[in-house]
Amino acid sequence: MSTAAIDYRFNREQPGYSGPVMPERRDLHFLPPGDRICDWHKAGPNVTQFMNALSLFFPAGERMFIDAVRSYRDDIPDPDLKKAATAFIGQEAMHSREHSEYNQLLDAAGLPGTELADGVARYTAYIQENSARVTPLLMTIALEHYTALMGDALLRYPEQIAGSQEDYARMWRWHALEEIEHKAVAWDVYEKCVGRGPKAYAMRSAVMLSTTVTFWPHVILFYRRLAAADPACRAAGWRGHVKLANFMLGYPGYLRRLLPEYLAYFKYSFHPWQQNNAHLLNELDELVDDAEAAYAAHGARPA
Repeated sequence: MSTAAIDYRFNREQPGYSGPVMPERRDLHFLPPGDRICDWHKAGPNVTQFMNALSLFFPAGERMFIDAVRSYRDDIPDPDLKKAATAFIGQEAMHSREHSEYNQLLDAAGLPGTELADGVARYTAYIQENSARVTPLLMTIALEHYTALMGDALLRYPEQIAGSQEDYARMWRWHALEEIEHKAVAWDVYEKCVGRGPKAYAMRSAVMLSTTVTFWPHVILFYRRLAAADPACRAAGWRGHVKLANFMLGYPGYLRRLLPEYLAYFKYSFHPWQQNNAHLLNELDELVDDAEAAYAAHGARPA
């Protein structure tokens, strides 16, 4: 196991800073309007339902991430990393809460949000109950790599979501920023508590491959279920699916652009902060102010 201390001190204004970053738990509330759940994205209903499909994975997935890191927290030898792990748990709890409420809007619109999200919860519960302690942590570092890359793409290419309904766009940008902020925490817990070397590399590579071949087919399945229940997607027909494929894989191809960074995970010497994008966090303070002002303007969370 690695015993070198990890410096989580972070000066956001330091030129060229490349992490790691000490996460901060932010108790933010978002109130996206329920009547826009099916058409909030500027690119139309099919892209909207693809993003909604991703949201369905977060409540149960984030809870698994929390449990995976918490199960090793007492074993963490580095005080900075232990503090970062606690903040990671706090951030993921906020993500789970806000996406749970977001997903309930799908039910209110007549889409199978709870049904699909419950399936994710059953799957993650099965993994946690029937696998070695390290397996959920391995799945966490694999999926955290995905969420960090998708968050990076959303922030690096702001045109991807610019012009969308502002409450939904703000929530997705908040989630993206915090995924970048804590992108290395679970990884560092793995290296400190499980170890490095050929065996650790083989395990993380194998689990990333197995996670990839199970996660994306389920995303597509969830998208198809949501699109089939959405009258606007049904009206768009095959053209809507082609538009989504082009948006994600063709041009501009926001998912396609992630491939080099995804493949970097399989380098023996990989670490999440080798992708130096800490500068993207400069907008966090402004986004927090905007989110708090928007929530105050709403008055109170609806019952």
